[in-house]
Amino acid sequence: MKTLIILFAVFMIVVSLIIGWFAQRKAQGVQAFFGGTALFGPVVIGFSTMAAVASAFAVVGVPGLIYASGNTMGLWMMGSGAFCMGYIILGKKMRAMAELGPVATLGDVIDLRFGKNRYLKLVTSLTLFIGCIAYLASQIKGVSEMFAHLMGWSPMTIGLIVFGSLVVYMVISGEVGGLLTQAFQGMIMVVAAVILLFSLFWMTGGMSEITATVSQAGVVSGGGYTKNMSPNLLNAWGTLPGAVVLSFMFIPFLGVLGQPSVLTRMYSLKNPMEIPKLAMWGAGSHFCVAAFCTFTGFGALYIVAKGLIPPLSGPDRAVFAFADYIGPHAQFFVYAATLAAAMSSASMFLSLASSIVARDIPSALGYNFSPGRQIRISRALMCLIGFLSIYMGINSSQLVAILGTFGYGTFMAATFPVFIIGLLWDRCSSEAALSGAVTALAMTCVCLVLNQMKFSWPGGIPWYTVAVSASIAVTIFVSLFTSGHSGPNLDKKIRCVMDL
Repeated sequence: MKTLIILFAVFMIVVSLIIGWFAQRKAQGVQAFFGGTALFGPVVIGFSTMAAVASAFAVVGVPGLIYASGNTMGLWMMGSGAFCMGYIILGKKMRAMAELGPVATLGDVIDLRFGKNRYLKLVTSLTLFIGCIAYLASQIKGVSEMFAHLMGWSPMTIGLIVFGSLVVYMVISGEVGGLLTQAFQGMIMVVAAVILLFSLFWMTGGMSEITATVSQAGVVSGGGYTKNMSPNLLNAWGTLPGAVVLSFMFIPFLGVLGQPSVLTRMYSLKNPMEIPKLAMWGAGSHFCVAAFCTFTGFGALYIVAKGLIPPLSGPDRAVFAFADYIGPHAQFFVYAATLAAAMSSASMFLSLASSIVARDIPSALGYNFSPGRQIRISRALMCLIGFLSIYMGINSSQLVAILGTFGYGTFMAATFPVFIIGLLWDRCSSEAALSGAVTALAMTCVCLVLNQMKFSWPGGIPWYTVAVSASIAVTIFVSLFTSGHSGPNLDKKIRCVMDL
């Protein structure tokens, strides 16, 4: 089985490299290289969007959180419906922006909506860049955990092989190759998820058996570790406070709408009339993967409660321990899904991070490089950022889920004032969006420091809920007293887009 898993990993890497090599023919010009703008259909975009969102954070982190605190993350599955909601309320507007001018990055959308406000573009880009690095680190750590558990290999060796190859094909083909490889990896995730769901329910006998076993097991000990099983793990909130669980519902459901991997895919769709199809492909594929991630966590609780394996040494082992117990076929598909999830998300955020530094930040600072030079700088930055992220991810002591939620929350705080409120409400002014973006960046930096100091937020609410709420509130409040690029001062073409 180890041999098969290694062969599949090699197959994934080789196919991704081949796709990247052939995709370079489409990666002509900054719009294609940085954004894949208006190039692909709903199936490719739907699978690639899901794969970038349902990352190693989902495949490794969500089962781990459910093992640690029970039903706390159960409401996370509502994020699947957020794909349809996002494309219904925002998809047409974002896609239409690509018809008003050249759109290669989210920074270009800021230029069109807010009249090339350089300060807004700079602050938003910096916040997005911080989120990209956190997300990249979480993907690398997830795969390192996976192969370290299976093979006993050096995490650095794993990172260099898997993500070094990813850097190669992204350098070759940019976001065009990223989109196509993510679609391929997304299909693998869905197939693996469906097979594993059937295996899980066949082995456990269904949720009624899981519920009875976990609620009655009491304290389980073995292998030097202890796990306290109780009915509280299976109630509406799990073992965490209700406010925390509501945050875990709020962040995925609204957070999907604020993810760059969703926003950028909106203008990558070739035919705007196919947005409803795109919403269905994205939501359907995410539902399969989300169900697998959620129920796998309950499966891990079940086999520990039943005494079939000793308690786990750490929550991030939940999905692997469950796969090991079911047998070789489950091992194969779990490791395949995790590898696909990590590679797809990492390629998306590697591309986004490099485009921010190569195109958006220089533009915000007044440096307008030629298209060819932007692409050359981006390729060099992909190498630098990629290998630095490998080092950061492997040496991070944080849980995969915590790294992922940090990136998730940072993206929400950065994108909501500018893209969500900015495209849905014509009263949102450039001054207000800038105020919201500054609030998001400041809150992210402050919370980074507070988290390192072990600061506890009131009620146990995650920091990103506070940051997102603050950025939204500031944006709306300042809009009531300012009017730059809003209301009667809004460009007529932009108003047409917002009226869609």
